[in-house]
Amino acid sequence: MRKIGLLGGSFDPVHNGHLALARAALAGGEVEHVLFLPTGNPPHKPGMLEGKMHRLRMVELAVQGEERMSVCREEIDRDGVIYTVDTLGSLRKKMPGCRFVYLVGADTLRALATWRRIEEVIHLCDFLVMMREGETRGDVHALAERWQARGAHIGFLAAGKMDVSSTQIRRRVALGLPLEGLVPPAVARYIAGQGLYRSGKREEPS
Repeated sequence: MRKIGLLGGSFDPVHNGHLALARAALAGGEVEHVLFLPTGNPPHKPGMLEGKMHRLRMVELAVQGEERMSVCREEIDRDGVIYTVDTLGSLRKKMPGCRFVYLVGADTLRALATWRRIEEVIHLCDFLVMMREGETRGDVHALAERWQARGAHIGFLAAGKMDVSSTQIRRRVALGLPLEGLVPPAVARYIAGQGLYRSGKREEPS
């Protein structure tokens, strides 16, 4: 069965840390392909994100030229609030014969109990926890063991330290600071060309 990595998020904006996580999962042989899943309307960030079509376009630009990475519009094209359980159900119908592996950080593992219909989710996909420097491995593994006792399949992969965040990038843009080394060049050009993350109302691309 083909193992497909799912890297979900708001990607507001996508940055080099996201790409590094995908590359680590591929290089470690944990998955054969990584699908980036930019969210449309997540339940935890209502009305707080840059327009979804801008975020989708930035992810498309980021993965150009990357082997075994692509972008999935599943959560962009759906109306209403987006829940992972619904995404997984739809993907399983569209991609039979695939096993899905969500690439998550330890922080996401800690919040797993808040996910909608989590008992269904843990049977629809596996989880690959990307461990970063500075995290308490013992606590994370103990939490994983509790989920594994409930039927979840959880693996671990050292992902190294990620010195970049979307919040940091938005702040740098607002201050007029360069983004070199933080986002792919094509993404930096798109942000500048569209005037994203500056003050004032932003319009969706046509």
